[in-house]
Amino acid sequence: MSKKAKNDGTQTPKVSKKRVAKKKVAAKKKAMPAKKRVAAAKHAKPVISPRERYEMIATMAYYRAEQRNFEHGSDQNDWFECEQIVDEMMGNR
Repeated sequence: MSKKAKNDGTQTPKVSKKRVAKKKVAAKKKAMPAKKRVAAAKHAKPVISPRERYEMIATMAYYRAEQRNFEHGSDQNDWFECEQIVDEMMGNR
């Protein structure tokens, strides 16, 4: 028998191809450009509570007084100087 089908009046059922679902590809998130990341990092101020600021100043003033062997009369100056230093470090001035 040859490869050609006989035409004897009977129809062969058509076989439909199965449809294969295409995989959905999630859209990739675009990374922030390096310039924007650096700019965002430069302008970010560290956020500290008033209590944390107070404790930082007190600790620094204590160590300054300790270096002077707790000499009388300079405690207010130590506090004010330490206040300025902490504020400069935090970018508040």
